[in-house]
Amino acid sequence: MTIDVVMPARNEAATVAGNVAAARGCAYVREVIVIDDGSTDGTPELARAAGAKVETIDGSAGSKAHAMAMGVAYSDADAFLFVDADCLGLTAAHLDALCVPFLDGRCVMSIGAFDYGEPLNRIVRRCPPLSGERVLARWVFEAIPTEHLDGYTIEIRINEVVAKARLPVAIQTMAGVTHRTKRDKFGVAEGLRRTWWMFRDLLKLLLPGQVRWRLYWYYLQKLRVLQG
Repeated sequence: MTIDVVMPARNEAATVAGNVAAARGCAYVREVIVIDDGSTDGTPELARAAGAKVETIDGSAGSKAHAMAMGVAYSDADAFLFVDADCLGLTAAHLDALCVPFLDGRCVMSIGAFDYGEPLNRIVRRCPPLSGERVLARWVFEAIPTEHLDGYTIEIRINEVVAKARLPVAIQTMAGVTHRTKRDKFGVAEGLRRTWWMFRDLLKLLLPGQVRWRLYWYYLQKLRVLQG
């Protein structure tokens, strides 16, 4: 089974090279594809220098979901390891550990959660997962309706596909891994504003006609929580 990394990136010059290096070091990855989504800070050049194949979204910046879809379209891989370009502390060993349960057939999607410390990690591993670090079969991503490829909700939409099919998911904490927050990137005021926009989009999923929250119960029934 071939696995390609898809890494959406917009103005992530501070971290993109390190995360490309981690992805290229993963023993199970064939190629690393960075989708540059309107960067103005040298992100695509740094990603290319680190060994990634770089594709750029034409025109104005789109969204993370559109960047992910573009990466999938550019590859013929059987499965995808999605990695955020703003991770801190991510290593090839973390990504190897994510791939193993997926390749062993124990799950259709394997997720890596950030390390918030205990006991919070135990709670996070059982919440609806929002982490961008996950490996999944190609068909899972392609099953997402086009109208749902939008904004900050893409991880929930991926979860929805898997939960509807009542298929197993594995999740583990990636020890020592965090990410640059919006406050780190944009300053306190603008960072808080953008964080609110993100949670606003997520809260909209509670409206009628959006996600059926009984799917969370299906997800929990099939969830495999791994150590670490």
